[in-house]
Amino acid sequence: MGWSYHKSINLGICKLNFSKSGVSVSFGVKGLRVSLGPKGLQFNAGKGGVRYNKTVSSKKLKSAVKTGIKAVKKK
Repeated sequence: MGWSYHKSINLGICKLNFSKSGVSVSFGVKGLRVSLGPKGLQFNAGKGGVRYNKTVSSKKLKSAVKTGIKAVKKK
């Protein structure tokens, strides 16, 4: 097992997270959080041992943004 690093700075409902994979920002409250970082967009919800996690990869986000821009330009 290798070494890892993680540091977060709490700014109220916003957190800046620093790790080996890069910098991310997350918004929300305890039990419901949305994060945007190098791995993509992540949705996290849960309480009392039951959790739901969903990740939209960076590649899919870039593709969706490009598609959205093309759709706007066509109008």
